[in-house]
Amino acid sequence: MLKNNIQKALLGGFIGTIVFTIMGQLIAPHIIGFPMNVGKMIAGMIHSPENVGIMIHFVMGTILFPISYLLIGYDRISGPGWLKGLIFLIPIYLVAMLVVVPMAGKGLFFHSLPAAMIALMGHLVYGAIMGSIIGTPNNSQNEVISQN
Repeated sequence: MLKNNIQKALLGGFIGTIVFTIMGQLIAPHIIGFPMNVGKMIAGMIHSPENVGIMIHFVMGTILFPISYLLIGYDRISGPGWLKGLIFLIPIYLVAMLVVVPMAGKGLFFHSLPAAMIALMGHLVYGAIMGSIIGTPNNSQNEVISQN
């Protein structure tokens, strides 16, 4: 069962990261006038080429956040999978806005309510996708396993 959850977590994280990235490129320009490029922002922080920043962005979204969710939020947050994932991403969004974005020289919450809202929307959509794909623990299966 753990292997299945890890596979679903990695898939959910990957699809969520793709959607998050596309939202930053296609939706953000209509609202804030320019694309939000997380990979470029990360690359600037570590003085690396943009493709390195994109790779780090995808590793975090595909592996780090989904595995963290399985370890921390999967069994502890109640509700349907999409809601559990969405709730799990709220603190990650806040860390991004209060620590990572300022470290990138963009200020708290990008110094822009519209940009901060686009980032929030992206994180919530990512969380909902990831949580939907991972699903929820099946209590009846857990009970059967613990009885054996």
